[in-house]
Amino acid sequence: MRLKKFALKGLIILAAAVALCILFSGTIRTLTTPKVRFAPVKNGKFESVTELSGKIVFPEEEELSLTVPEGLSLTITRVSAAPGKAVKKGEKLLTAVVTDAEKTLSSLQQEIDSAQKTLESWERKNGALRLSRNEQRWMEAWEAAREAEKKERAARLDLLTHLEALGLTAVPESLPEDADEETAATFEAWREADALAAGARQALEGLNRFAPAEETWNLLEQKKETEGKLEAAEQRMMQILLLAKKAEAVTAPHAGYVVSAAVEKGGVYTGDGPLLTLTPEDKAPVIRADVSNLKQSVQKGAVIIVDTESWGRGETRVTATGISETGHPYIDAEYSEDLTWALGPVSAVLKEEIHLRLSSRAQEATCLIPSAAVRGSGDGRYVYVGETETSALAGTRIAVRKVSVTVLAENASTVSVSEDLSRSKVLYMEDRAISENGTVMLYEE
Repeated sequence: MRLKKFALKGLIILAAAVALCILFSGTIRTLTTPKVRFAPVKNGKFESVTELSGKIVFPEEEELSLTVPEGLSLTITRVSAAPGKAVKKGEKLLTAVVTDAEKTLSSLQQEIDSAQKTLESWERKNGALRLSRNEQRWMEAWEAAREAEKKERAARLDLLTHLEALGLTAVPESLPEDADEETAATFEAWREADALAAGARQALEGLNRFAPAEETWNLLEQKKETEGKLEAAEQRMMQILLLAKKAEAVTAPHAGYVVSAAVEKGGVYTGDGPLLTLTPEDKAPVIRADVSNLKQSVQKGAVIIVDTESWGRGETRVTATGISETGHPYIDAEYSEDLTWALGPVSAVLKEEIHLRLSSRAQEATCLIPSAAVRGSGDGRYVYVGETETSALAGTRIAVRKVSVTVLAENASTVSVSEDLSRSKVLYMEDRAISENGTVMLYEE
């Protein structure tokens, strides 16, 4: 009987010891096993907001200039257009006057008066002078021959400039085989002009017997020379008057923005280059930002946000993308009415750096994972996932498995990967380091 009691007491002690072991082993495992959470993983279109900076640029521009006849110039008296200014069609941009216009016009008037007096005197003395029909034919042939020879001379000089590259200093009978197409065309033009000049000389020689007397010829040349002086002086005066009229008010040909002014008050303009550069019609300035450091591509229509201290938030959109002359990708955003209210007119921010926030959304859905769950760097990015395992001795546990991922885009909170992990239990927010094949347990919520 005493033996049975002793055996029963031993069983009770053994059962208690086993229970204590189980209790303490569970407690120890709970204390030493890393605790984790399952990351919220979903499929969707990746969105990001990126901080950028940009400046106002004019993607397209056109020149505004005036034709100034040789020997004349303009003196700028006022420039009303500053870079970045928005102008309307017909708005006055600058004014100018013809340099020394009064002095030049007075001198030309004297030349005209002198020529007219000379012609009047000639008419009084030689008004009865008349040429016969044959003499008139000779005069016409002489003029034609002189004009043809002028054209031949010009064509020959043009040809010689091309032949110099071939080591030739005179016109050959035929061109070398290595002559280019442009030289060949110039050679043919000269041959045609030479043939016309030869024909004109031959026609004149056939009429030489009808040439007027030398005295008559000299009188006619005097009249012709005086008429030429009169015509040249009148044309010059007309050029000055027309130029002065145009320079009184140089206006905008259409609505747009002033890009730059090439002249200033008191400056002299001779017609070489533009007076101003403007944006073409319906081509507004944009904010251009370098996006070399962005990992994702930016599509037209992406939202750009500009925050200001005084006017709050302004919004615009990407209108174009491109590559700069230095090989850097950039985006252009419209300088919208929103930004005009927020930042001011273009002229007010033309030289300033504008801080932007680019909000972009991917075209296709991908797997989106919290940034804290994606580990590694460069091409070696990965996540840990939990897999539930059950065994007779160890019971149920969450085993850690390492899964490599391909990162498509990321920001401070979210990473877009090409693999579909929406059905996997991605681990993150562990309370201590975890590793592949290790065991973890969930936080008790």
